[in-house]
Amino acid sequence: MTVNIQFLLYLESFPDFSMGKKVVPVELDEGSTFGGLLKELERSFGSALAQEAYDQQKQSLQDNVLAIINGVLSHNLDGSDTVLRQGDTIIFVPLITGG
Repeated sequence: MTVNIQFLLYLESFPDFSMGKKVVPVELDEGSTFGGLLKELERSFGSALAQEAYDQQKQSLQDNVLAIINGVLSHNLDGSDTVLRQGDTIIFVPLITGG
């Protein structure tokens, strides 16, 4: 199955991932979870992306990154256990702080 991934703000600057595209299709096995997608992104697109978005020890998103799956925050669904479906859109958004 194919899901569509989009990274916003500074996360979209990873050239190994986006190759200049705004939305990147990612192939997953049928029944894959959001946690499985995170591991696949780490495996496929390298440690720089994983370092910014994925906490390897916790096997979850970094605390400063939100994921929106089809318009709903992943933590309002089943988090890493959320089952993905063909055509789902997952948007990764870094939290910006400052003053």
